[in-house]
Amino acid sequence: MKFDDHSAQDLSPEIETYELERQKQHVLTLLNDFWDEASDEGVDQDLLAHAALFQALSSFVIAYGEEAVSDMCKNLSNRVMAGDYTLGRTLQ
Repeated sequence: MKFDDHSAQDLSPEIETYELERQKQHVLTLLNDFWDEASDEGVDQDLLAHAALFQALSSFVIAYGEEAVSDMCKNLSNRVMAGDYTLGRTLQ
């Protein structure tokens, strides 16, 4: 699937937000499918997680630089403890 290339000027804020969420869900589905396939092939879950984190952080460093990524990572502990990465939790 190829995402439509719209500039921010072409979309209303509501449509832009919806489109961004749609793309995020599509990407998460792709990653989940890959994860399941690799796991089915016997790839260790810890190795998958480490490789995914490495790829994500190195991509962010390329895009935003080391300082910005370092600043972003400083808040990860708080987000983990707040449940931002806990699957299956109930939001109230």
